[in-house]
Amino acid sequence: MPHDSFDFTAFGSEVTGRMARGMEEARDAAEIAAVMAEIVASVEATLAREMAGAERALIACGPGCAACCVVNVTVLFPEAVAIAEYLRTAIGAGERGALATAIEDTAGKVRWMDDGERIRRHIPCPFLDPGGRCRIHHVRPLTCRAVTSTDPGACRLALDAAAGDEEEPLLMNLFQKFLVDTAFRGVAEGLARLGLDDRGCELTQSVATLLSRQ
Repeated sequence: MPHDSFDFTAFGSEVTGRMARGMEEARDAAEIAAVMAEIVASVEATLAREMAGAERALIACGPGCAACCVVNVTVLFPEAVAIAEYLRTAIGAGERGALATAIEDTAGKVRWMDDGERIRRHIPCPFLDPGGRCRIHHVRPLTCRAVTSTDPGACRLALDAAAGDEEEPLLMNLFQKFLVDTAFRGVAEGLARLGLDDRGCELTQSVATLLSRQ
C-alpha cells in the first residue's frame, strides 16, 4: 500500500464527524453545500501535503480529458445538493435551463443501465461542455476525484473492454484513490450516524430531482 504511514482510519473518522456535525446544524441547501466543500477541501489539502509534485504530475486526469465521462457516477445526497446549489448560484439562468434539460434527458436514458451498456451507447455526462471540459469541476463528485489514471490511452482500452464485459488493467495512483474512497465512506457513515439516507445514487438522477424542486 502506498504511503504506509498515513492513517486512513483516522482520516475517515474525521470526515464522518465533520459530516455528522455539519448535517446536524445545516438549515438549507447552501449550508449542506458548505459542509461538502469543507470535506472536499480537506481531501485536496491532504493530497497536496502527502503527495509530492512529481507523483501528482503522473496523474493524467484533469480538465479537458473526458475519456471516462461515459460511465455511471455514484453520489451521496450532500454531493448532489452541492452540485445543484452550484448550478443555481454559479451558472446563468439561460445556460442553467438548458443544462437542466440535458441532465433530465440523460437521467432518463441511463436509468437501469449498467456501465457496460452506457459505454456501448456512448452516453456522455451532461455536465461536459462542447470542448469536453467539466462544467462542475469545482464541485465534481468524490467518485470522479478518485479516478487517477496515469494514461488516458489505457483508460480508453479499459472502457472498450468494459463495454464487452471484459477487464483491462488500469494503472492508477492508489493513494489518491484510497483517500477519496475513504472520504466517500466517511460521508456515508456521517449520514448514517444521523439516521439519514446514506445510499449512493446515480449522479444525473439525483441532481435532476433536486433541480426539479427549485
